[in-house]
Amino acid sequence: MLKRILVPVNFTSASARALAVTRSFCPENAVIRLLTILDPSDIAEATANPAINPLHAREERSKAEQAAMEKLKAWHREGEEVAIEVGSAAEKISQHADQWDASLIAMGTRSRSGLQQFLHGSATEWLVRHAKQPVLAVHDVDLDPEQAEFLPPMD
Repeated sequence: MLKRILVPVNFTSASARALAVTRSFCPENAVIRLLTILDPSDIAEATANPAINPLHAREERSKAEQAAMEKLKAWHREGEEVAIEVGSAAEKISQHADQWDASLIAMGTRSRSGLQQFLHGSATEWLVRHAKQPVLAVHDVDLDPEQAEFLPPMD
């Protein structure tokens, strides 16, 4: 039985659809947790200037986490949980799912060409192959009207 459903979100239409599908199929007593992953290279880029005080790196991480939390709060609904991790998306999602004891990972996926897939990889594909939990991959396609009611607000 599904008790804990982890929904990694990167605030794209694909992750919005995965969240909507999850909400539409979620058992009443199950908990949904929205998880976003911050890329450490994005934080490092903001602090790459050697003249910058090392404490600035903490400030930049804090700013990035606050901005992500604001987005998560806009997407979550009452009764849902939110979390933020920093690191490699696939690894952090897998670790978080294990630590939280998730019974399912539900995430969006986009079609990529062979070259794009080779160069950038896919967290969804990696998780389908390696996660200890089942993975529901939701394609970025139009939802039926009943499922569309569960979409989060898009900017």
